[in-house]
Amino acid sequence: MIKTLALAGLVSATASAGFAADVAPTPPPPASGWTLTVGLGPQVQTSFPGAKSVTVWPTGTLALRRPGEPEPFASPDDGFGLALFDIGWFKAGPVGRVMSSRGLSGGNGAFYGLHDVDWTLELGVYGELWYTEHFRARAEVRQGVNGHDGLDANIALDAIQKYDAFTFAIGPRLQFGDTQYMNAYFSVTPYEAAVNGRVGAYQANGGLASVGGLASVKYDFLPDWSATVFGGYSRLVSSAAASPIPNNLGSLNQYTGGVVIAHSFHLDIPFLP
Repeated sequence: MIKTLALAGLVSATASAGFAADVAPTPPPPASGWTLTVGLGPQVQTSFPGAKSVTVWPTGTLALRRPGEPEPFASPDDGFGLALFDIGWFKAGPVGRVMSSRGLSGGNGAFYGLHDVDWTLELGVYGELWYTEHFRARAEVRQGVNGHDGLDANIALDAIQKYDAFTFAIGPRLQFGDTQYMNAYFSVTPYEAAVNGRVGAYQANGGLASVGGLASVKYDFLPDWSATVFGGYSRLVSSAAASPIPNNLGSLNQYTGGVVIAHSFHLDIPFLP
């Protein structure tokens, strides 16, 4: 009788274990695809390098990552880049940016007689180095394919601190331009000087164009939505600062500020693993 009960108990336990195995949830399959974060918003900025007036210009962010990975930090003044090379502490890839145009009127007629600079699409590469999770260095080198037709480069250093749903960032900025870039915005030909009447002829040279800084605060108000408010200031230096254009017609002080609303969503890209 005891053996019978023991055998019955063993059969019952085995059946229960098998039933539990049948109803236990299966582990989810590995995450596939990508998570794309797209941000867009308006910014108020100096109309063009050396101007005094301001204009509203679109800005945004773009980031691609694996599902479940934390969203990477992006400063509002970063170009639109894609990290084709990523080993964690160092990232690199193509980058692009669009610059607004400079018209003859300069917003108030002061720039009459000076040459136009059309809107410019800049394409190039960037590299991003993370010394720690709280400190980032980023460099971008971009060639204008139209408009100013020059080479433009930026170096940005950022100290970053996350607190709950907020991410704070602040750091210095350096901006460079080759002679072609500097000519487009800061040189004045003798003919232009005669037509304008308020500036003398001047030949700008390539090199460091401005120094400044930028600060931003990002708030994750929903799991897939965030808002970033930012503001920055830079001052023209070297050959750009010696030009009569910012001194007589515009300003040596350059400003920017705005807001970016970003959304993250799942994306399947057939040609990416």
